[in-house]
Amino acid sequence: MKKVIIIIITILVLIIGAIFFIYREQSVAILGYHSFIESDKRVEQNITDNMIMDIKIFEEQLKYLKKHNYKTLTMAEFECFHRGECEIPRKSVLITIDDGYQSNYDLAFPLLKKYKMNATVFYLGINEDGHNEQYMSKETLDKVQKEYPNITIASHSYNLHIEGSINQSKEELIKDIKKQKKIVSTRYYAYPFGAYNKKMIDALKEEKYVMAFTFGPDKEHRKATRKDDKYKIPRLNISNDMPMWKFKIRINMPK
Repeated sequence: MKKVIIIIITILVLIIGAIFFIYREQSVAILGYHSFIESDKRVEQNITDNMIMDIKIFEEQLKYLKKHNYKTLTMAEFECFHRGECEIPRKSVLITIDDGYQSNYDLAFPLLKKYKMNATVFYLGINEDGHNEQYMSKETLDKVQKEYPNITIASHSYNLHIEGSINQSKEELIKDIKKQKKIVSTRYYAYPFGAYNKKMIDALKEEKYVMAFTFGPDKEHRKATRKDDKYKIPRLNISNDMPMWKFKIRINMPK
C-alpha cells in the first residue's frame, strides 16, 4: 500500500511540474560574451581578464546547447517573441557578443557555423578603417555578411564605449548614432557598459531603434521576458571563470 501511495505522489509531482513548466512565464537567457582566445595563448600570455573567453570553454558551452536541443535565436526571432507575435521553443537562448573583436571572426564564428547556431554581434564602429587590429574592420564585417549568414551585426555605438557615456548630451548621442548608421544598418543596440538613461533611450527612439540591451550585474543580470521594457532588455554575463555547472544553472533556471 505504501508503495502505491509513493507512486501516486510521484506521478502527481510530475504532473504538477509539467503544468508549471507549460504555463509559467517564458523567459530567454540572453548570453553576453566579448572576445575569445586559444587555450595555449591564454596560458602563454598569462591572460587573467575573465571577459576573454577560452575558445575551448565556449565550444563546450555550444556542445551543451546542441546536445540538449536549445534553439539559438536570431535577433529578429527574439524581437518577434518579445512583441508577442511569435512563439519560440521553451529551450531558446540568444547569443550576443559585444565590441566586435577580431577573435570573433577568427575563433567564434567558425564554431557557431559548425554547430549551426545563430548569434548577434554588437559592434563598435570606430574601428571601421581597421586601425586597431584587435577589432574587426568594416571590410571584415562585409565578409561576415557573406560567409556567416547566421551572424547578425547590431550596434554598440560608434564611439561611446567610454566611461561617462551616459553624460553625453542628447545631441551628442544622436550624432554618434547617425555616424554608426553609416557603418551598421540595424534596429538593435547594446548600451556601452550596460549603462543607460532617459536621454539615451529617447535618442534611440528618435533614430528608430526598436530594442536596446543592458548588461548585468544587479537586477539586469537575469533572463529576459516579454514584460521587459524593449529598451531595457537584460543580459547574462558569461565569463571565462564560470564553471560549466553554473552555466547550466543560468540556462535552466526559470529566471
